[in-house]
Amino acid sequence: MKWRARGCWAAVLPLLLVGGCSFSRTDAPTGPTESPLEHVVPPPSPFRGETRIELVQNSIRVSARLADLVGDHVFVLDSGAPMTIDPRLVEELALPTAARTTLAGPDGHDAPADVVVLPRVKTAGLVFSDVGAVVDWVEPPDPVACLSRDGLLGASLMRAGVWQIDFHARRLVASNDPDELPGTEYAMRLPFHRADAAGSPRIRADLGSSAGASLLIDLGFNGGIALPLRVYEAAGGRLDATTPAEQGHATATVLAAERSTLYVGRLPEVRIGALRLPDFPVVTGDHVSDLHVGVAFLRHFRVTIDWRNDELYLQRRDPEAALYGDYTSYGFTPDLQDGQLRVGALWRDGAAARAGLRLDERIVAIDETDTTTPSFETFCRLLDELSLYGSRRDAVTITVERSSKRSTVRLVRTPLLPDRSGPPRR
Repeated sequence: MKWRARGCWAAVLPLLLVGGCSFSRTDAPTGPTESPLEHVVPPPSPFRGETRIELVQNSIRVSARLADLVGDHVFVLDSGAPMTIDPRLVEELALPTAARTTLAGPDGHDAPADVVVLPRVKTAGLVFSDVGAVVDWVEPPDPVACLSRDGLLGASLMRAGVWQIDFHARRLVASNDPDELPGTEYAMRLPFHRADAAGSPRIRADLGSSAGASLLIDLGFNGGIALPLRVYEAAGGRLDATTPAEQGHATATVLAAERSTLYVGRLPEVRIGALRLPDFPVVTGDHVSDLHVGVAFLRHFRVTIDWRNDELYLQRRDPEAALYGDYTSYGFTPDLQDGQLRVGALWRDGAAARAGLRLDERIVAIDETDTTTPSFETFCRLLDELSLYGSRRDAVTITVERSSKRSTVRLVRTPLLPDRSGPPRR
């Protein structure tokens, strides 16, 4: 996910990468040897609970109840980042600072953040205690606030058990025993190591000519596989004039409020366990700071993350060809800037660019509905419909204002990778 937050969490829409920052403990009032992010008390064993999940813009939303606060709160599920909570909830709970941490963003700048300990977090019908959480979150008009106003249900909570995400059934199950969860006996089983104090999992993968790459299992990233440009090129990937590219400051790059460019390139092969995926599409660019595998890839599996034994289970539920996304898009990303809806990013040779849309043009109507003074809720609804992983599939009409003149175009979702949207025939 890309986040523009109070600290350095960055928000990426339509590709959304929540786990955009690394972190390290700089001061720990609770003790010099263990960060609060490394400690959580699970429910008494044996335990098993489940809850429904919601997929919005290919991001996983789940409900949780915090300590004595009334009602449930909505969090983005993110195995690639620590539990993260909005400061207003910390104020409501009157939680003291337990430690300080440093959030290291992809732009090279560090930002300090408080860490608190949540006395109780109830989700999937289970109560987890003493959960470490980073105090930092986004606010409107940041597009990530469309997904949650509360924060991330992250690895510093999930590390206390075994978590299974069934994308087909829209169900999340938490347990203390992987043998109690369906499908693990048929799944590909991969060891992982913990990337940070929160316990974010990383698996080994071979990328093109590069062996032994470390991929972050990042449920906070709504794209497929994302690599830094230098890693992509070292693995044998190449960029040319036909490579799909997105430019803008609301781009699907990982992070960056400034202008940046994202590419969808292809690697000669991606190898994960027994999977051999030739000519595989990946996201890359200068602002992609880490190696991520996200929901667009993982949603074709029943995913089980076993923090008890540091193992990942992937049970494929869809044909192999489904792993090859064609990045079907209207060709642009709307952005809310100073109360105005604008073309925030544009795909080269995409539907919007071919229709004549330009970066930063003001969008004054969509399907003849006035958007000259859009509310944040209207902006969120449009993202839910029009983003790369949005819900809308039929044509849309966009009216833009340029030099005091208005023009209307009709856009149809089209694949950004139309020629090779699946594995080559063998």
